[in-house]
Amino acid sequence: MPYGIQQPAVSGQIARLEEALGAKLFNRRSFSLLPAGAELFEFIKPFFDDVEKVAGRICGGSKQLRIAAPSIVLRDYIPELLRWLRRRFPTFRLQLHEAARADAERLLQAGEIDLAITVIDSKRRPEIQARPLLELPLILLVNQKHGVTIAKQLWSRIKSKRH
Repeated sequence: MPYGIQQPAVSGQIARLEEALGAKLFNRRSFSLLPAGAELFEFIKPFFDDVEKVAGRICGGSKQLRIAAPSIVLRDYIPELLRWLRRRFPTFRLQLHEAARADAERLLQAGEIDLAITVIDSKRRPEIQARPLLELPLILLVNQKHGVTIAKQLWSRIKSKRH
């Protein structure tokens, strides 16, 4: 949700809308619109198609960057970036989307975001360019009482428990 609306609030609003209409709008698992949902979507689609244009006019054509990232990045790193940007570029806007790698790639493909911050995966689509921002070492943290000092010891213990 680009406007800071959390998923439980959206679910609650949809449940109230379905109750008011007396009709189920979509299947929640394996998401798909039901006939009533498709009819409502076609009715409201023209409004939402023009929201970005109107928002751009209201904001006086301020520049915007649409970013997708995992929740930890949005929560722990983006706020500092926002403070820095607002001091230097008061009219600049960031539109943030919480997304894992696969969702971020889908949003990029659909043109709904401009860039994604995520883990680089060798399975990414070839038309998506990736540049590492940083490389982090993997670190093994274990309680001293377990006597594990290297990852190989941990893997061998896991394998022996499977057999």
